[in-house]
Amino acid sequence: MSTLAQEISDLAVRAGAPDADLTILAEGNAAVLDRENDRFLVKASGVVMGDATAEDWVWVSLSKSVEILDEAHKNGRSPALDKALDVLLKDAFTPGGVQKKASIETLVHVVAFHLLESSWSLHTHPTPVVSLAASVKAAEHYSGTVFPDESVVCGPIPLYLPYDEPGLALGLGFYAGAIKYKEQYGMNPRQIILGNHGLCTFGNGKEEALATTQIAVKAARIRLGALTAGGINFIPDSAAQTIAFRPDEIARRALLTGDK
Repeated sequence: MSTLAQEISDLAVRAGAPDADLTILAEGNAAVLDRENDRFLVKASGVVMGDATAEDWVWVSLSKSVEILDEAHKNGRSPALDKALDVLLKDAFTPGGVQKKASIETLVHVVAFHLLESSWSLHTHPTPVVSLAASVKAAEHYSGTVFPDESVVCGPIPLYLPYDEPGLALGLGFYAGAIKYKEQYGMNPRQIILGNHGLCTFGNGKEEALATTQIAVKAARIRLGALTAGGINFIPDSAAQTIAFRPDEIARRALLTGDK
């Protein structure tokens, strides 16, 4: 029987494969929730995704992470909260009991677990996505979806967030953006584009998180191609929402993503 550490290592190795062009060197990270024990596994700082093994992941407290985010959201970022986050990340241990610092981007995954009803979270830096996210019209390029499977697998409305410094600032911006999105649309975002940075996808299984990433990358390539051919013609919002929530497409999405 495989462990969560083995399962997430498998996800990381696949996401970190050179031909996938999702991460390079120590870019990107992933996390998986152990809700029963109020903790999650996240990549240790500096680990190369494609080389990850079971001891390259560390346990972090979910409730303590949420506490820091909630306080920052209510009262703003402060040196005390930056320090609290640093202590939390340093006080992390591998499944084998070795102390290692957790990724500086850990709070991104905390939002996925706390707000987005997910148990798996994948953050990557795909070249096509970052190309669009680094452009002067990044938000415009992600103001809709471009083909049916993007609407079905990644959701009918992408969430684009402006650049924030990795750490508490990124986690806070991610948290506030997710709350606003849920209030505005009454659903969870399935792909979140970080300006000048990368892509975040989620799921309740590793295959769902990875499949959503793969479709999001294809959608980014389509956007880039459309821009060279005169501009992006988005699927109308009503049509994107209709196909995303059709019963037959929901069933097909479960097959495509491995979501049970």
